[in-house]
Amino acid sequence: MAGGVAAAGLALGATILLWWAIDETHFPRTDAAFDQLTDTLSAIPGVTLDGSERWVESPTFSDARAWIGATVDESALDAVREAACLSPYPDDVDWALRVSTDGGNAVTLSIGEEGTGPCPLVGLDAAPLFDRLDDVVTGLALYANVQADGRLSLLAEEDPADGVGGLLPLVAHAEDLRDAAGMDSTTAVEVGAPSLGVVVAAGEQERLSAMLSALVDEHGVTRYFADGGPQIDGVDKVQVVAPAEEHRAVEARVRDSGLPVADLPVRFLPSD
Repeated sequence: MAGGVAAAGLALGATILLWWAIDETHFPRTDAAFDQLTDTLSAIPGVTLDGSERWVESPTFSDARAWIGATVDESALDAVREAACLSPYPDDVDWALRVSTDGGNAVTLSIGEEGTGPCPLVGLDAAPLFDRLDDVVTGLALYANVQADGRLSLLAEEDPADGVGGLLPLVAHAEDLRDAAGMDSTTAVEVGAPSLGVVVAAGEQERLSAMLSALVDEHGVTRYFADGGPQIDGVDKVQVVAPAEEHRAVEARVRDSGLPVADLPVRFLPSD
């Protein structure tokens, strides 16, 4: 009987450990220095603290993680960076900073690099990027980040009112935006939105912009995706939404573009 109880206890313990291993529940861990940092940020003019958290997870309940989200006027971004980097809080912080630019765009910077402590190191020159972005578009909400492969990623949260056409200035000026961000001239730029997904390689912005403009203006394309992302069938392809009567002309435009996508199969998606 005792052996059965022991075995049952071991089984229950193993089940609890397994549950802990897959459970992602956040267990709060307060810290005075972290609270001081969030209080300091909240007091900066032009900063709205959207949320903050410091927690541990099972099964180790160690190595606390921290996150801070804030909406920041462009003019207050340097003050946020200074307050964070001078904070006595010693550990890494994951940041989500939604910056309201002077030109009416909203750019979210997701920042979190191991070993940087609380300092929000963006990985790009934010202020010049915002200035150039404001010259190109207005009223867009974007995520701007440096991806693991080094590319600059500009992803719109929603399509603009005029659809994919309103995103084409980002493609036409992709290399200008990359340069403004202080990145190497060989760096590719990913431009994405619900209706568009492309990667602008160095030297391709003019040809890609010209092709997309023709597809939208002359052939009624409302969605275009060729960003090199994972495909369900493992086959790279161009995916397009366009009127049925324009399919042949769309494919011809892609084939004649001289871009790397010219050799990919073109697949037409059903319209919404």
